[in-house]
Amino acid sequence: MLTCLAAICVTGAVAIDGDTVRLDSPGKNLRLRLWGISAPEIREPGGVEASRALAALIDGQTLACDLMDVDRYGRPVVRCATATVADLSCEMVRQGHAKDWPQYSRGAYVAAAEGGCINREGP
Repeated sequence: MLTCLAAICVTGAVAIDGDTVRLDSPGKNLRLRLWGISAPEIREPGGVEASRALAALIDGQTLACDLMDVDRYGRPVVRCATATVADLSCEMVRQGHAKDWPQYSRGAYVAAAEGGCINREGP
């Protein structure tokens, strides 16, 4: 079981694409952007597969997320874990569905494509 000590702890998240999740609530749908990675948009090659991969990782899971930043669209940018995945961004890169975005991650997920992640602090 995941002990939620993070800034944001949510259930019922839905994958929008490979790097964004949506939380449905009355009157507002909050979108959270995963920190440090870039995944293809749903209409781009690999986008549907990336969305499905993220959906499989979060399905039925509680997400424990730390707020890292806010993007230009006003979305919270978060680093999230579940009871079974220590870092969703790392796992998406490790599976080949996303790429490290060094402009924001400072290379935190470069090693993920080879099966591991380096532990770096966020912004």
